[in-house]
Amino acid sequence: MFSSKYTNRLFGRTRGRSKKKINLKNYYEKVNKYKFQNFNERSEYILDVGTGYGETSIFLAKQFPDKTVISCEKYIDGNILLIKKIENNIINNIQLHVGNVYDVLEITNKRYFRLVWIFFPDPWPKNRHAKRRLITSDFLIKLHEILKENSEIYIATDSTVYIRFILNSIYNCKNYFLWVNHSEMNLDIKDYFNIETKYYKKAINSYRKPSLFILRKL
Repeated sequence: MFSSKYTNRLFGRTRGRSKKKINLKNYYEKVNKYKFQNFNERSEYILDVGTGYGETSIFLAKQFPDKTVISCEKYIDGNILLIKKIENNIINNIQLHVGNVYDVLEITNKRYFRLVWIFFPDPWPKNRHAKRRLITSDFLIKLHEILKENSEIYIATDSTVYIRFILNSIYNCKNYFLWVNHSEMNLDIKDYFNIETKYYKKAINSYRKPSLFILRKL
């Protein structure tokens, strides 16, 4: 169902640094149980991009039990943990896509999404890797096409380099989105949501305060 004719490649590792062996056949059997296949016109969706160890997808599924959360993550170790959490919490409104988020975006021109979360995307801090960053003007405009009216995008990062990059992307999309919390950038993610992901804790432990951008579709 997914086309491979997109130019936006995925970069980075698919496995953690652990040398623990994984039975890939068993892994894909588990993934297929929760695999996103296609949109249901009677459903509303939440897109969780780069879900890491699954904390955000679980949080969103519990907060919005009437919505379907599409978890986009290629990281095998993270998906294994997410599946365990889905089964331990008996959650039935999460679907997994283990490829490129553009796969999901390019199979529809309808507005299925009520909310998009992108927490701690890889900042690719070196200048020569800047083109690998996910949050660009083109990406935001693509999201605009599949969002319902007044829907919102939440972006979190602790990278000062990425913050500047995101600010530039937001400016270039000022006719598409309202930056809701532009006067509250000093607030912590915990001021909005009672959630602590692994990458949030890592930022705090390293004395980096994560920034949260809230964009509302115009």
